[in-house]
Amino acid sequence: MKRFAWFVVAATLASPLAAQSASGAAGGAELPRSALMGIGLHYGSPQGDFANNVNGALGANGFFGVRLGNTPFAVRADLSYSIYGSETRRVPLGGGPLGLITVDVNTTNNILAGGIGLQAGLPGAGLSPYVGGSVGFSNFFTQSSVSGAYQSSSEPFASSTNLSDGAFAKTLFGGFYIPVGSNGGQVDIGARYHWNGEALYLTDRDISFNAMGTPVLSARRTRADLLTIQVGFAFGRR
Repeated sequence: MKRFAWFVVAATLASPLAAQSASGAAGGAELPRSALMGIGLHYGSPQGDFANNVNGALGANGFFGVRLGNTPFAVRADLSYSIYGSETRRVPLGGGPLGLITVDVNTTNNILAGGIGLQAGLPGAGLSPYVGGSVGFSNFFTQSSVSGAYQSSSEPFASSTNLSDGAFAKTLFGGFYIPVGSNGGQVDIGARYHWNGEALYLTDRDISFNAMGTPVLSARRTRADLLTIQVGFAFGRR
């Protein structure tokens, strides 16, 4: 029922947006752009059971959309990447002489999400609200990599995925485009709710080592819903 209510609210908001865009075009105001794209940074607040295990997530996202004819609607595709936990362990490279060399084992907990859907409301000459929804996927994966103790973690010489699990995802989103400059640039401020369903994932507390030094993974399976708040930059072109 909660999901249905979200969709009802989105549909209700979309109607006045369409009417506003149509009246603006009739009055000679600048029409929405035919194509739009953007990038942004976001903070993710875990919801429900996910909030019991994860404090938060940080990440980046991007989108591309195409306006449907002369309507205020666009087909939009999104892709985002979030990190909800990370840990670095400094350990010897191996036994014997290799014990003289220390390396950093960097482990990150990640979410890769994507979707395609419909958006009502496009960038215009003034402050432009928008709302939409999409369906797609969320992939939860934990990855470890090895780099030199004095090297950047972005230069690993070995890496491995410890756990990976995908889920069907539904999202609702909304926000505002705020024009900047005269070339179609817009500041994009918005929020997005991800219904990720049940997923198998690891947190920083779920990797331990037995007496032999072998890693022990204690994965969790819960709903993994996420509310993200984002600030970004969007650009429309005719």
